Amino acid sequence: MEFQFDMSGTSNAVVKRYQVAATNTTVGMPFLVPASSGAGLVVATTTGAANSVGVNIDAAGTYVTAQQADSSDTQRTVGLIINPFAVYSMLMTGGATEGTAMVLYTASSGGSDGLTIIFTGSVASPEMDEGVAYCIAGANVGVSRKITSTSSATATFTVAWPRDVAAGDTFVIAPFNPLQNITIQLTTLLTQADASIAVGTGAALKAIELKFTDRTNSYVNAVLADSVFTAAMT
Repeated sequence: MEFQFDMSGTSNAVVKRYQVAATNTTVGMPFLVPASSGAGLVVATTTGAANSVGVNIDAAGTYVTAQQADSSDTQRTVGLIINPFAVYSMLMTGGATEGTAMVLYTASSGGSDGLTIIFTGSVASPEMDEGVAYCIAGANVGVSRKITSTSSATATFTVAWPRDVAAGDTFVIAPFNPLQNITIQLTTLLTQADASIAVGTGAALKAIELKFTDRTNSYVNAVLADSVFTAAMT
């Protein structure tokens, strides 16, 4: 995850250091509150980011608990951006591996009213209803529309595409919709967004903006949707 700066060019990052209870060598991962009786923060999973504390800006290294022969400090800490309203930019991928090109959806035909597209493959498995389709080649290149229903290879839209879709036009689809869906599945290293999964699958992050370009350079900007700093205190 890459931290985003505000429009004035000044950072709204608040960084604090915490003990961790997991080996960590990757930057840009969400960390969660300690487990019950745990020694420190734990790393999120691809589908789990509840009770998030923040995203790390450095690596903690190898987690140890035993006293060291050289008497070195056993504590392993990590610097986290803890602002619960911080916005993170994640590359959208076509699989669990970082950097995988997004899935290519090719139209076999399109309705004359711009409200349906029939693809050569399924948009219902994985389910893309409520996702956002973006045209990367064809008459509607550069245009995106929210999918409002699916049936096998057919995607239906409430707001029409401005021009008729033709066979061979190509698209990518993000399985999240800004301000609506509150799940984004993370890639294996927890730094990017897996866009190959069904809508509603993933960890607790809320998309606030989609920035499409092509299959290898499209991003979702999101916030941590289940932060310990915005949850009710007990």
